[in-house]
Amino acid sequence: MRVAWLSDLNIKGSGYLNITLPICDMLAKSGHDIKIVGLEYKGEEHFFDFSIIPARNMKEALGIMQNLWILWKFDVMIVALDIPIQEFILKSIPSREFPYIGIMPIEADPLCITWAMVLMQMDVPMIISEFGTAEAQKLNVDAEYLPIGVDRTSWRKPSAEERAKIRSFYGIDDDTFVVLTVADNQERKNLSAALEIFAKFSEGKKTKYVMVTRENSTVGWRLRDYAQTLKVNDKLSIFERGMAFQDLWMLYASSDLFLLTSKAEGLGMPILEAMSVGLPVAGTDCTSIHDLLSDDRGILLPSAYQYVDPFGNGNRYFVDTEKAVAILNDAYERRDTLFPILTANADKCIAERDWSITLEHMQAALEKVKRN
Repeated sequence: MRVAWLSDLNIKGSGYLNITLPICDMLAKSGHDIKIVGLEYKGEEHFFDFSIIPARNMKEALGIMQNLWILWKFDVMIVALDIPIQEFILKSIPSREFPYIGIMPIEADPLCITWAMVLMQMDVPMIISEFGTAEAQKLNVDAEYLPIGVDRTSWRKPSAEERAKIRSFYGIDDDTFVVLTVADNQERKNLSAALEIFAKFSEGKKTKYVMVTRENSTVGWRLRDYAQTLKVNDKLSIFERGMAFQDLWMLYASSDLFLLTSKAEGLGMPILEAMSVGLPVAGTDCTSIHDLLSDDRGILLPSAYQYVDPFGNGNRYFVDTEKAVAILNDAYERRDTLFPILTANADKCIAERDWSITLEHMQAALEKVKRN
């Protein structure tokens, strides 16, 4: 089939890029003809068997899509973007003559009726978490779950020797407990709570906190200032997101615990990456984080309260920092016995997230629109 794909392909930090490229690569190798319209893509070199057309903004992207339809007559349009952007796109093509597959997260409950109606306009709405799929189905949306794979060859576990060398490279002593967070610097990720938890957890321990984020985000916290207020600035190392893959893997491989205090998550790719590398994970007990870490696959941190956010009227869950510290202290004391159990259970979960399964779901969706 001729597939026109639209998504965010910002090389420096887009979760959609990590979904789009593996899926399109597999589809291309399966014989489909793929052309991607990449928002924020700057024409970086690639070696995939498909074209990526740069688009500076949505107006330009839709213009390119219109030209592709006129000149190429694609068989299906696939859009991997958030629901509000999908809503805008669907309004822009009210009389479309081609099938439309949407790929997106539902990051919070409950799914509002307006967004449910957006999903109903799609030929196949595909949700990237079991939590989100269940929320859509509660409103009788015929949504399908699209399991997102993990490249276990790339996100591999380090050997004991590798880990020791990496920690030595970073100047980390054997008895230093390293906490890692990989998350954007914006309100939903709740990085201030993560810092507060780390500061109290660190008392009486030899620790280090590594953050991969956008330190100078205009909508984020002044992380260094807050770390100084909490008196842990000397323990904090901040790396800018968009780093080379090998450097990012080394941060995972050298850490002892992954911490994510998000108020809501539509999937949680960094959690999957940490689990694949064999790094125990602690995260807020909410939305898709609950799905990933339940059944002793990780450490669930309870929320103290919640409120309704303007983004789709979805609930936001604020982690209970006091209880989180107590839970992490207990986990730290039992880490020699607890962490191997968590990582073994997480490994079973990751083993079921092969990209070939993702391909099967995408092929089924393409067959569905082809039949219709």
